[in-house]
Amino acid sequence: MKYSHLEKIPIKIVDSLKKTFNLKTYNVEMIFVGTILVLVALITRKGLIEWIGVIAVFLNFGYLTVAIRLQEHEDVRAKNKEKVTVECYKKLSYYNYSKELFWLVYFVLLGAWSALVGIFIFLLYGSWRKLWRKYHPL
Repeated sequence: MKYSHLEKIPIKIVDSLKKTFNLKTYNVEMIFVGTILVLVALITRKGLIEWIGVIAVFLNFGYLTVAIRLQEHEDVRAKNKEKVTVECYKKLSYYNYSKELFWLVYFVLLGAWSALVGIFIFLLYGSWRKLWRKYHPL
């Protein structure tokens, strides 16, 4: 596989971690996100409320990883002229980005730092998956 200059760094890191520790891609993604969220909670020192936010964001990210994978499979079905089983799958991105915009405003007003970090994670995740699928197609 040939990687472009900047793209190869995260792809190779994930491939290496998967091979070294016998993990799935989503395991690496969850560990990465969990680590970021724990660090934010430790840095902000907001106590229990921040840790509840960490758990909520972490679980929401898990949900997003499954949703994006389902969307990827529906895209493949559509491209192969197969019957798409979830007709509204193309709306996933719209709803994801729309909700994150409103959560962003809400969390800024609250000063909910883990939740704000979560928004940026969720917004960047779609781009990460497109990059991943570029080098690891279904």
